[in-house]
Amino acid sequence: MKISEIRRKIDYCIDRFYENDIDLLNRDNYEVTITAKFASYLASQFSSYTVDCEYNKHLASKKDAIVNGIPRLVRPDIVIHSRGTNQRNLVCIEIKTDHNGDNRDEDVHKLIGMTKNSLDKKYAYNYTLGVFLDFYRDKSRLVKRFFINGKEVT
Repeated sequence: MKISEIRRKIDYCIDRFYENDIDLLNRDNYEVTITAKFASYLASQFSSYTVDCEYNKHLASKKDAIVNGIPRLVRPDIVIHSRGTNQRNLVCIEIKTDHNGDNRDEDVHKLIGMTKNSLDKKYAYNYTLGVFLDFYRDKSRLVKRFFINGKEVT
């Protein structure tokens, strides 16, 4: 699937979320609630893949990534993939909300690690696209950042 098509589908899901579920942001719901609802929209657009939240497995092991140069266990907010293989790791998504004061840098570094081409099979996730979304009550303030091959792209 082309990057442009993936991005178009993600934008469609963002629009549906803002049209139907803005009250989740207005009520200051936890990030996991926002993530689960957003994942439901993604599942409708990526039907030939599995959409999982907080997925911490890499083949038969726990999911490790290099974050800020340090190996650590990770649980991406949402992954679009096929379970049990690295051949169909399509999208890795990290989400924040305007009422979450946590540092965004760790999520960005996680996406760099999840999309970076690695020769070390332990860290070879090779997600086609990494996406960082920072949801705000006001849609015009939404932050979208994209990562390919361990680098941020526009």
